[in-house]
Amino acid sequence: MKKHLIIMALIAGALFVLPEAKAQFKIHDDGHISLGSLAKDYGVQVDTLCITAFRTKKTTAFSWSTVVNSNNNLQKHWVVANGNPVAHTFFVYGEGSVYHAMNYRQSDARFQEETGEISNASNAIGQITGLLYTPAQGHDKSEGQKQRRVGVSAQEVEKAIPEAVSADETGTMYVDYEALTVFLIEALKEQKSRIDELETILKDKGIKE
Repeated sequence: MKKHLIIMALIAGALFVLPEAKAQFKIHDDGHISLGSLAKDYGVQVDTLCITAFRTKKTTAFSWSTVVNSNNNLQKHWVVANGNPVAHTFFVYGEGSVYHAMNYRQSDARFQEETGEISNASNAIGQITGLLYTPAQGHDKSEGQKQRRVGVSAQEVEKAIPEAVSADETGTMYVDYEALTVFLIEALKEQKSRIDELETILKDKGIKE
């Protein structure tokens, strides 16, 4: 009996010593949901309009970022918006068009291995045709009249620059237009080098000063 009393006393003492567990989830009276905060000042917040946003810290230095919000009229989905959602910086339309302010891709030389220069870029670019086209039937989900677009054929690019093409699980092919830009840079350099050679020949023959 004495042993049981000692154990009960230890448990009772621990209840007073252990810190109170803090709740990380709350449903407010208006239906607003807070995750990571009992208030609406930081953490993950889902309001009554189903807008999801998060704020990492309860300080003015960390502003709100909208994770998901849909505009039913425009079928626009705001994936990321800093501050006021009206000034959204990245959004996607229901038909698949993506809009954003700027685009950067990691290209630090410290993280590149087995690098090599691109040769015959002019020849590769010469095999690719710039196109004006309208999407085929069933592949244009935008409302209203079909809009003319500019682009290239992924199948054509694959033959010239396979590194710039990929395909999804359905076999639909996609082009990395940034990769094409790199080839254009090298193609221009090759053309300039050729022009410089021709100018030197013309000067040597006295045709050009």
